[in-house]
Amino acid sequence: MNTSILLARPSDLDPAADTLSSAFEQYPWTRHVIPETGYTARLRQLQRLYLGYAHAHGLVAVTEDLAGVIALLPPTAPEPDTEMIEQIIQLHGDRIDRIAPGEPPAGAWRLETLGVRPDRQGRGIATALLTFALAEVADRGGKQVVLDTSDPRNVRLYERHGFRVTAHIPGTDGPPVWTMRAAIERPPGHVTSFPASAEVALSEYLKATNTHDFDQVEKILTPGAVYFFGDATCVGLTEVRAYFESTWAAIPDERYWAEDISWVVAGADAAVAVYTYRWSGTLDGAPRSGAGRATNVFTRTGQGWRLTHEHLSGLPVTENPRAQEETA
Repeated sequence: MNTSILLARPSDLDPAADTLSSAFEQYPWTRHVIPETGYTARLRQLQRLYLGYAHAHGLVAVTEDLAGVIALLPPTAPEPDTEMIEQIIQLHGDRIDRIAPGEPPAGAWRLETLGVRPDRQGRGIATALLTFALAEVADRGGKQVVLDTSDPRNVRLYERHGFRVTAHIPGTDGPPVWTMRAAIERPPGHVTSFPASAEVALSEYLKATNTHDFDQVEKILTPGAVYFFGDATCVGLTEVRAYFESTWAAIPDERYWAEDISWVVAGADAAVAVYTYRWSGTLDGAPRSGAGRATNVFTRTGQGWRLTHEHLSGLPVTENPRAQEETA
């Protein structure tokens, strides 16, 4: 099953809180720390508070249909403000003393919540959310993630994603708690299947280009991507692949990079970047290099942000009189 995961928008937070409140309705830990009186309403309000905080200071991702939600906080997240703390205390009521949050290791992100609506559980959604979120943490420079869980089934899920148990409280006065930690590492040349923003998609696209593996590049493109090269127009993945692979065959050591990136459009569902591209490599047995202008158009799809159009042209003559010669 192919599950589409996206970074949450502000309008997603209310339905995401509904999803989490249904997912945690019978969860041992929430049953332990939230009073029975008004339990469901209290649970929902707490989830909405935490989601708003994570959205402002960390990472919240959702499935496209909002059946699953995950939220993480970076080590740099500030302490909640006084108003939020007061609301948390009020909602936990006389069970507030049952909450004793541990201090995460220095520099670690914390997985705050991961929930899937009961009618959608068992379909790989939690795995897709974890895969997306851990890649996003890596993109943001995270090196490790910690979490607590009170469900042994979750322990097995997290272990499949590289987490290891670092502490276990059996649970005499409450449910058991497993504390887990994972080191985050992106394999060389790895391209995430779910670029979470246009900026991430551009970064992944440039990295993929330098792998000389079009299967990596294709992950960032829409099926109908259109390219305007200086000497050809390519429409669709088959034509674009042929052009890329022809170029790599001619310049097997080509290195490609971008400078002076400017986002001239940065909308919720579309973005446009312009930049100076440069390349270097060996062509016909001699060192060669070139430069030009690139315009990239990205769109937000069900599989994250994708490149849908690229237009390459030479540098203005006034800026680089040799530009046409270099890029020819």
